[in-house]
Amino acid sequence: MHNVKDFGAKGDGVTKDTAAIQKAVDAGGIVHFPPGVYLTGTIYLKSDGGLDLEEGAVILGSPDREDYNADDAFPQNRAFVKERGSGAHLLIALEQHNIVLRGGRIDGNRQAFMNQPHPTVSTVFAMPEWRPGQMVFFCECTNITVTDMEMTEPPYWTLFLHGCEFVTIRGLRITNDFRIHNADGIDIDCCRFVTVSDCIIHSADDCLTLRGNEEPLKKKRPCEYVTVSNCVLSTRACAVRIGVGTGLIRRCNLSNLIIHDTRTAVCIISQYATTSPGVTIEDIMLDNIRMDCIRPFNVSTCVRGIREEEAKCVRNISFSRIRGTASRGSLIQGRSKGYVENISFRDVTLACSRGENIRERPESSYGEFIDGNPPCAFWVENAENVSFKDVSVTFPEEANEWKNALRGENTENLLLEEFSSNRPSSVNGKEVRTCIM
Repeated sequence: MHNVKDFGAKGDGVTKDTAAIQKAVDAGGIVHFPPGVYLTGTIYLKSDGGLDLEEGAVILGSPDREDYNADDAFPQNRAFVKERGSGAHLLIALEQHNIVLRGGRIDGNRQAFMNQPHPTVSTVFAMPEWRPGQMVFFCECTNITVTDMEMTEPPYWTLFLHGCEFVTIRGLRITNDFRIHNADGIDIDCCRFVTVSDCIIHSADDCLTLRGNEEPLKKKRPCEYVTVSNCVLSTRACAVRIGVGTGLIRRCNLSNLIIHDTRTAVCIISQYATTSPGVTIEDIMLDNIRMDCIRPFNVSTCVRGIREEEAKCVRNISFSRIRGTASRGSLIQGRSKGYVENISFRDVTLACSRGENIRERPESSYGEFIDGNPPCAFWVENAENVSFKDVSVTFPEEANEWKNALRGENTENLLLEEFSSNRPSSVNGKEVRTCIM
């Protein structure tokens, strides 16, 4: 194991240690960081090595643009122009294997790029002219381990894995200011054989994402065989977001999650950009989740509601052992029949508070980014084979804005079994039997 100070690093938070850190990495093996603040630009990680940070050691992102890689540094790299996110990164591992990150803290120095109040919106910072992109980026790598580490204050996404295999993330603490734009926690894109466990993520944007954006990769592959367990999540966006891209997301399990102070607990949507039909999503299991949120579930073909553009399917999704609170209704809706199917809810208990911006179905339909929410806890439209077994939904007696526990429109084979509520339910305009409490 190399000591980074033996290669000239100062760790004083003032001197730029980029060259010294890169020299230590290039020497091979694990690089050890004693306590200190190591100010640096882009570092390229190498195979059969990694970074070992002692308690009190901080890797701090440089505030200067010239210290980061160019957007075109490698073919798989992408800048996000609409979000003013560049292709610059603090740590990059490109087509490497057997890399470890452990201990200490990685700080993206968000304050140097985004710290001014927004002129009209108090909940976010003003958007900067330039900022680095994903803080830690593993691209088409194998055998990656990230353990017992804190990642904080990224200027954009925090930890991005794209086209990787055999990944272990355990004991990661991510803490972001809720006013940052696009500050995701962990983004798992076209990766296989991944475990994420025992993490606490408080992020400004989505905490955990499963994505299928295969276009930039040299080797196309689905996002599959991912497990997420024993995590605590909080965000002003989505705690779990599944979607994005044009590929395939499948065979993933998420369990033992606590979600709190969050807009949408679980968002599973195939199409985000209407310029493409989106990503196919299938065979996803979510179990044993506590969610205190605004909207518990959104399972849809398009983030902007029901649209005419072609979309890909969302199917074989199961939710079980769910407990939580909500102020907006959940959405289960497809572009048309055959696009959202085989969705099951079992052993679910929801307590709805006073409804938030509730209105009858707008002409444009309900959607994640459409104003107005359904007057029911579950809105099911253009879906097939949706089942609710052992489900309980309660509303405050004085909350007259909630009209139904569940409402199904243009829906086939909708099963309610041991479904109880103090509001009625209806399917295709007809009231269905529920146990009224």
